[in-house]
Amino acid sequence: MDTQEVVANKVVATGAYHMRFFPRWPRTGLIEISLMESNASRPRLEPEFAMRVLASGDVHGRWPVYRWLLTVAHEHRVEAIVLAGDLLGCLEGFETPEEAQRHEAGMLIELLEGAAAPVLYIMGNDDLVELASASNRVQSLHGRQVECGRFKFVGYQYSMPFMGGTFEKPEAEIQTDLARLPASFDAETVFVSHSPAFDILDPGFGDSQIGSRSLREFLEANPYRAHIHGHSHAGFGRKDNHFNVASAGRTRAMIIDLETLQHQVLGLELGRVEA
Repeated sequence: MDTQEVVANKVVATGAYHMRFFPRWPRTGLIEISLMESNASRPRLEPEFAMRVLASGDVHGRWPVYRWLLTVAHEHRVEAIVLAGDLLGCLEGFETPEEAQRHEAGMLIELLEGAAAPVLYIMGNDDLVELASASNRVQSLHGRQVECGRFKFVGYQYSMPFMGGTFEKPEAEIQTDLARLPASFDAETVFVSHSPAFDILDPGFGDSQIGSRSLREFLEANPYRAHIHGHSHAGFGRKDNHFNVASAGRTRAMIIDLETLQHQVLGLELGRVEA
C-alpha cells in the first residue's frame, strides 16, 4: 500500500499516498461511553464523517513519548488518540510496583486530559493497575463501545499469561470473554486489544508467537473495520486490516484513516526491536 513515512515530524514521501483532512467537531463534551452490555441508545461523536486516529501502544511510562504523541495529535489534527495497552512504567521511590503505577496513572491522566483529541485506551499485561480515569476526555474502551458517526470502537484488554500480570488470562477465559461481547460487530467496528491475533504481527522472544488463538478465531468469525493492538514490539506494522502499533517505549505510532484504511507511520525508529 502506498504510504508516507514521517520521521521526527518531517514528511518523507515513499509513495502516492495523499493525506486527507476532515472538518473538526467541537472539542468539548465529545465522549460518553456506554457499557457494551447496555441496550440503551449509545452516544455518538458527531458529526458523521470519516475520521483519522493516532494509534500507539506499549509506551511503558516513557513521558517523552507521551509528550511527543500529544504534539503529533495537535499538529496532524486527528479526531481521536487510541492507546493499545502497556501504558505504565515503574517509577522509583515507592514501596511496591503497584503503588508506583497508581501514582503514575494519576499523572498520566492529567497529561492526557490536555490532548488535542479525546483519548481511548485499554490496559496491557505490564500494567498492574487500572488507569481508572474519571475524565470524559480520557476513557477506557475495555468492555465498552464508543460510536463516532458510522464507526464503533470496542475494546478488550486481556492477553495470555506472559509476565504474570493483572491483565492476563488463560486462552480459555479469553475465549469465554470474547463470546460474551455483544453481537454488534460489523464492517464499521474498530476493535482495540492489547494482544495480537495468533500468527498475525505477533513475534515474541526467539521463535515464539504471543498472539491469542481465541482472538484470531473471534475476528475470523465476526466482521470488523480494523484491529488495532500492541503487545508484540517486534511485530510493529500492518497486515491486511490488523495494525500493530506497539511503540516499544519509542517515538513511533500510526495515523489510520478509518474511511480509506490508509495509514501513515510516524517517528519510526529503525533497527531490531525486541518483544
